[in-house]
Amino acid sequence: MIAATFLLGCSMPLVAQVTSGSILGSIEDTTGAIIPGAKVTAVASTIGVTRTVTSGQNGTFSMTNLPAATYTVTVSAPGFETNTKTGVVLSSADNLNAGVFALKVGAEATTVTVEADSGQLQLQANSGDRSDLITGKQLNDIALNGRNVLDIVRVIPGVSGSGSFGASGTGGLDTYSVNGTRTNQHDFTVDGASNVDTGNNGGTQVTVNTDAIAEVKVLTSNFQAAFGKAGGGSIVVTTRGGTNDFHGNVHFFHRNEGMNANDTVSNHNGTAKQLYRYNTVGYQVGGPIVKNKLFFFFSNEFYRQLVPGGINQYRTPTLLERSGDFSKSVDSSGNPLQIYNPETRTQYANNTITTGSLSAAQAASFAQIQKILSLYPLPNVVGNNTYNRQDPLSSTHPRTEYIGRIDYQISPNERMFARYVRNQDTQTGPMGSFGIQCSGALQIPGGCTNSQPGWNLAVDLTSTLSPTLLNEVSVGPSVYTSRVTGVNGNISIGANNINLPLLFPTTASESIPDISFGGNGQNYPGSYYGSTPWHQATTTISANDNLTWSFHSHTFKFGAFYQRNRKDQISYGNSNGQFSFNACSTSASGCLNQTGSNSGSPYASALLGAFQSFGQSSSRPTGYFRYNQVEFYAQDTWQINSRLTLDYGVRFVYIPPQYDAKSQIALFTPSAYNPANAVQIDTNGNIVPNTGNRLNGMTFASNGTLPKGGWNSNGILPEARFGFSWDPYGDHKSVIRGGFGTSHDREQGNLVFNTVFGNPALVQTPTISNSTIAQIPTAAQSNSGVLSGIYGADVSGQVPVNYSYSLGVQREIAAGTTLDVAYVGGMGRHLVTARDINTIPYGTTFTRAAQDPSKFAGGVVPVVEPNLPPEYAAAGYNFSGQYAYQQNYLSPYKGYGQMEYYKFDGTSSYNSLQTSVQRRFAHGLTFGGVYTWSKTLTTSSADETFVDPFNPRKYSYGVANYDRRHIAAINYVYDLPNLTQRFHGPHFLAYFTDNYQLSGLASIQSGAPVRNSLYSPASQLTGGSQYSKTPPAYVGVDHLGNLLLPTIGQPNLGAPGSLRQGGLVTWDSSIFKNFPIGSAAKGRSIQLRGEFFNILNHPNIASRDYGANVTLPSYNATTRTYTPLSIAKDTNWGQATSAFNPAGPGGPRVIQLAAKVYF
Repeated sequence: MIAATFLLGCSMPLVAQVTSGSILGSIEDTTGAIIPGAKVTAVASTIGVTRTVTSGQNGTFSMTNLPAATYTVTVSAPGFETNTKTGVVLSSADNLNAGVFALKVGAEATTVTVEADSGQLQLQANSGDRSDLITGKQLNDIALNGRNVLDIVRVIPGVSGSGSFGASGTGGLDTYSVNGTRTNQHDFTVDGASNVDTGNNGGTQVTVNTDAIAEVKVLTSNFQAAFGKAGGGSIVVTTRGGTNDFHGNVHFFHRNEGMNANDTVSNHNGTAKQLYRYNTVGYQVGGPIVKNKLFFFFSNEFYRQLVPGGINQYRTPTLLERSGDFSKSVDSSGNPLQIYNPETRTQYANNTITTGSLSAAQAASFAQIQKILSLYPLPNVVGNNTYNRQDPLSSTHPRTEYIGRIDYQISPNERMFARYVRNQDTQTGPMGSFGIQCSGALQIPGGCTNSQPGWNLAVDLTSTLSPTLLNEVSVGPSVYTSRVTGVNGNISIGANNINLPLLFPTTASESIPDISFGGNGQNYPGSYYGSTPWHQATTTISANDNLTWSFHSHTFKFGAFYQRNRKDQISYGNSNGQFSFNACSTSASGCLNQTGSNSGSPYASALLGAFQSFGQSSSRPTGYFRYNQVEFYAQDTWQINSRLTLDYGVRFVYIPPQYDAKSQIALFTPSAYNPANAVQIDTNGNIVPNTGNRLNGMTFASNGTLPKGGWNSNGILPEARFGFSWDPYGDHKSVIRGGFGTSHDREQGNLVFNTVFGNPALVQTPTISNSTIAQIPTAAQSNSGVLSGIYGADVSGQVPVNYSYSLGVQREIAAGTTLDVAYVGGMGRHLVTARDINTIPYGTTFTRAAQDPSKFAGGVVPVVEPNLPPEYAAAGYNFSGQYAYQQNYLSPYKGYGQMEYYKFDGTSSYNSLQTSVQRRFAHGLTFGGVYTWSKTLTTSSADETFVDPFNPRKYSYGVANYDRRHIAAINYVYDLPNLTQRFHGPHFLAYFTDNYQLSGLASIQSGAPVRNSLYSPASQLTGGSQYSKTPPAYVGVDHLGNLLLPTIGQPNLGAPGSLRQGGLVTWDSSIFKNFPIGSAAKGRSIQLRGEFFNILNHPNIASRDYGANVTLPSYNATTRTYTPLSIAKDTNWGQATSAFNPAGPGGPRVIQLAAKVYF
């Protein structure tokens, strides 16, 4: 029968996640004897729902698929008095134990009514999962930054991270880790409909304001088989619906930087407060259309926001430097710069580039680069050698949110609802501030705009097929689009009259070339406009069906989940060209013979057209990404008796990789690379023309050398789930709970997107090293640049999986108050890791074969490098690496630059002690307090965080960047006593003394672990040159805080976790004054609110200087002395470098004033 019912459930239409809940309990007489066959009726009068069941042979009952509401549960049986419990509060996705109904012998017509014990209702006596509830009262009465529901997730045990919600907007899902899982492994549903951006798995598609939310359930560990899709936490949001009474509110929220404090670092630097304006107007209204039958709810919010961003601190070109005069320029230590002609290596007189000193090629570059440098703002900071320009940036971000919901009680046996959310969202940022799409410090009028509207729909139907058989089916489509553009073509080369020779032709509408600068220990600006305009469109359709069958003491559930996703997205490619200018190009020795001198200037290098690297994409392809995901499950909740419940089940998932509908995926596959067909590389690191196969090792989905999705699917995978809850004393005040679960997770879509955007058959991105702008056309003809932006993957593929387990105890410690103490652990396996497989192995540049003969006397490489520093000899090497070939020449896969290669070999481990105290559903005072003591270790903290390519377990495994050893949070809502009413004072005094509320949310957490890079030529330290994303040597300290001296030929481990940034301490507090209108029972009032984020203005430091400088071993021919290997802390070691942004937790105090009218 079970198998038949399971097949029946799977054959039904497929739809989203569980939106309803269940009420369970047991019935016995006053002697403790069970009473089978009793009639149990649950009534939610506010929404017109009634459900009746009969208790089983062991006296237990189960009422499933009920909408969240407050119920009155009545139990009757012949020969016994009727027992009624009021105030039974049921949440979505909840298995609520209503406790024991003890019937007294007597007339059935006699009714005994009691109020449900709010403490016992909080005990999770019928499940073993780890989950927590955030009530509507908490959402309404605790001030949340940006009115974003994700801001309150930090009150859940096991959640680490601070969020960033100083303004309303999508995103932020990836600012938290749940029980040690990666920050992009969560699921987020609204009324069962998916609300996750599948590109990075870290953003949301729409927002729902807190006044429109009834409650939030957060599932964190070993949850039941009915829940799936993600390997980490699952956030289940239930929106408000209408009831039999008309209710609503109108509100206004206001912020202004004039009311706010400034942060510690800005005060120290004399930086003015950033503009921060926030005006939100909104309303909610709901009620009956037909009483007990048809209900409506509508919400509308208008956000007008001027949001503070980061404070840009850059070393911009001075007015003199823009004309070629570097006579007054210094490096970060204050030493005068020495500028050399890159063509002749002779120093310019007075370090000034004059018109007469320019060659024809240099003069052409000078004129064009000068136009670009003129777009950078002039310095406004003096006395600082690291930066000379400071800009507190703010961006406009108007948004509008519409939410509508209809609930319909079709019949006593059928109920449905439909809910629609629509967001209008356009953000305009100065100088470009939209990450990889449009960012930089160019002072171009208008900046860039980011328009990202979206909508989300949920339709749910619950049917009672028989007294013991119920079905819930739902469907949830959503659409989310983004478009980033410059304002009125302002970032185009045509608008700025720029004409530089490039590898591939461009039009006047193409963006200004991307430029980065480096050298001299200074913080230079950059620009990245190559991905502008950029756009994407995402459609997600989720469907879920859940069939519930109550059989004796068992509650069986069978269901299936289906999700289809399509995302059409243009690449981030730099078809405009991307220059990297370094000071070494205008130094005495040049970049290929760099000795570590700070001479030269990147601005001088740019004006003279001498770049360290240049790359350009031949095109920007569009990907058409799709996936179909299917999951189905079977589970049983078995109430063995009133004290012991088991829930167990299995979920089966099919999670194939995303694919491109036009088969555009391409990957580098090491086994397909043939060294005999490799191109040849010259000593400058460029390809020798007409040699080898430029696509050597590339495989393509279009010709069948790759699977459709780039890597193989693992087929259908099982996920076992088990949990138990046991009342050891039978007093219904204590529960021992535990369980384990397996959950698979779909990797983020960006991994697959990259394989299309880096497909060399569609787009080639050659890179030229150590050349000049004038030589680019020649390079274009010879096609000599190595290919960069290439991606590869282990085609065997794996689906990331998390194993979670817990064991704990819950106890009602006071009326309405419960204590929860638990061990919670987890393991991650087959997590995605990235690495550069084209990295030169450690020690390579210390070998004789890697030396460039042209750098030795007579053009012959000796057996031992002359004047070799003793540290290299002691390590067993005969060369120091300073005379080695360029990295492209030595890389194992010739013709390619950096490669991003994905494997599914990442691991993680999480162990924690989690405690919480909760008081909910109580009048006058609601509070919660949590504390988590935990440790998270991992190979890699994120999918695209590069690990060591040779031994990631040894060199990359350590504390995760989201590890927070200690986390504590307290939230509270307190209705202050009405003094005038209590002491029978004059009525008019009540306007001043009564109806006050206090609320707040305080949190404390340890700082993030630090792993800073050692900025030193890798060829002379580890013996293996690294590209930009490859893990370098790290700053490390011992247990006493002393720096660790690097080991020649090996990467420095850096002891991850031995250094940490400062902790985060915040206390957000509010005071409300309510003015009742008429009878208080009618719920009409005016509410004035004062809300204070970080009310104590506690200085939270976002980052401190934990950098260090390595002095490499060297020989001074003049003094005939050796300089030993050494390491020294930065001068400002440990000093604050930045504070948290005011638009988020941890920032300086922000004051918000608000008014609400409830009716």
